[in-house]
Amino acid sequence: MTRIGTLAGALLYHSSGKSFSLVQQLTFLVVLAAPVLALAIYEPETTSLAGVALGLGLLLAATVAVVFAPRQGLPRPLEWTVPVISIVACGICRVATLPDGAVLSTLSLVPSLWLVVRFRRAGAGLAVGMVILTISIPSLAVITEPLNVASFSRYTVLPVALAVMSLAVIGILQRVEASRAEMERALAGERKMGMQRERSDRLLRDVGENLNVGVLVMDAHGNDVMTNRAQREIHAVVSSEGNPDPTEAGHLIFYTDGTSIPPDSRPAARANRGEEFDNFNFLAGAPGPEQRVITVSARAVLAEDGSRDAIFLIFRDITEEHHLLRAQHEIIATVSHEMRTPLTSIVGFADFTEDALQELPVSAAREDSLEQLSVIRRNAERLSKLVEDLLLEQQAVVGRLTLDMRSLDLEELVADCVKGFHPLAVTRGISLETQLESSVPVIADSLRLAQVIDNLISNALKYTQTGGHVTVTAGTVPEGAEGVFVQVSDDGPGMSQKEASQVFTPFYRAPAARQSATAGAGLGLALSQSIIEAHGGSITVRSAPGEGSRFRFTLDHHISRRAHAAGD
Repeated sequence: MTRIGTLAGALLYHSSGKSFSLVQQLTFLVVLAAPVLALAIYEPETTSLAGVALGLGLLLAATVAVVFAPRQGLPRPLEWTVPVISIVACGICRVATLPDGAVLSTLSLVPSLWLVVRFRRAGAGLAVGMVILTISIPSLAVITEPLNVASFSRYTVLPVALAVMSLAVIGILQRVEASRAEMERALAGERKMGMQRERSDRLLRDVGENLNVGVLVMDAHGNDVMTNRAQREIHAVVSSEGNPDPTEAGHLIFYTDGTSIPPDSRPAARANRGEEFDNFNFLAGAPGPEQRVITVSARAVLAEDGSRDAIFLIFRDITEEHHLLRAQHEIIATVSHEMRTPLTSIVGFADFTEDALQELPVSAAREDSLEQLSVIRRNAERLSKLVEDLLLEQQAVVGRLTLDMRSLDLEELVADCVKGFHPLAVTRGISLETQLESSVPVIADSLRLAQVIDNLISNALKYTQTGGHVTVTAGTVPEGAEGVFVQVSDDGPGMSQKEASQVFTPFYRAPAARQSATAGAGLGLALSQSIIEAHGGSITVRSAPGEGSRFRFTLDHHISRRAHAAGD
């Protein structure tokens, strides 16, 4: 059936062309003339030379008409008359060579097929009619045997077969046309989709190239896949043309305090290890007026099976913002520092006045004064704590935070911090658990690190409902890098991705926290981030509404040593 369809398709495609018509007409002339001339030569007594001459003459005339037809194709009248004349010529030659030429009737199927292919049902009707007129009727007219059902069937089987064959060919041609139309529609659709994809790709490329942030896309193996213009400009800053080492290790990338970032702690290396982070700030380029301040965020793209398919990093030049914020932070730090003295005086004089009142006889006025002093002292202490945190956070931002870097046992430090929160957890009906691994000593400021751990545990207990669970985990980094981590997980209300991306912003509080009775100024997490980054580490959060939150900070051993050296 496939071969028949292919043949039919070829006939359909070429049937109106002059070249194909000429080839088929010459072929038919040769095929018909060869047996007719042979019978005329070898069987002259049963052959009518006049009939042979008439039949072959008509066929030759039709062939000459095709030869002199226009190059672009046969005129429509010739498309009808040439196959009709060929059928008539075949019938005349058959009658002229009977009885030996009876088999020539089958050759009439060839021009009949031409009519069917070219004109479908009309051509089939004409072909069957011409076969009946030129072959079936003359055969019945010259028959010498008695006419019966058997003889009648023998002489009418050809038009019947031709009619059946014509219907089959028409069906095949219709299927071929339908398949071709469907294929053309599919190809047109693919071309349209291809053009749309090209347009979308072009638009994406243009948008990416004109973004004012740098975009770096890496595959699952850490190979660069795509960069845009802004990223190439940043790359030119960190690795100038004269750089002798253009690899990642040779890039001029520094922490904001000016110390070089080790290669395995740089943004691309961290993202390639599977870390996701936001707003990691670093200095790009050689020290000097051309050095830029860059902030980078990293995210992983997951495949359908959950494996990591790609990684993309967004780089943004925040040099001007950094300098403005640094000036602002210095002002805030100065103001905060100046506020400490009057607040200390308020607390001190409140204590002195309270001691003086304690020596007076008991009276209603004394008790009222003591209660008012208690309110003054309590609020002054809260304000002093807020100023202390604000000052510490601003000092960390502007690089003036002083750390007392010593070797400490992280497991012991975390255990002590958790122990202090057990009474609060029991009071609130929350399960506070630990998973502590034996870890190697780390160089850090124990007081500041305990402040971070306390803040994370306190927040987890604040926002976890009664009956919930808070888990504190500590140990060595499992990704294979040298370092330790502390993680605090809870099954509280969680946060949206937008809220989680802002929790380390000073004074930011999520809408749910603002609407609740939970106290806080929104400085704890910002201060925690400043302390961890001052140690040369990183702190991240993962959270989803209804699934709780997971805060985790990591300290690399060599980074801790760097911070230690800076502290010294």
